[in-house]
Amino acid sequence: MTPIPIEMTRLLLLHGAGGTYDEAIIFGGIGVLLIALGFLSWKASKGKEERRKKRKARRKR
Repeated sequence: MTPIPIEMTRLLLLHGAGGTYDEAIIFGGIGVLLIALGFLSWKASKGKEERRKKRKARRKR
């Protein structure tokens, strides 16, 4: 098995920015995206639950 060349260990992730925080920025952005999608999903499920409650209340009248 051949070792990984040194040139391959240092990849520039943000189009050659080369800073030490490249991965933190990328993973932070992915984390923010996941939190936003989770919030939107939670909000949609709450709205669906409210509509279901209203529909049940109308049926009982």
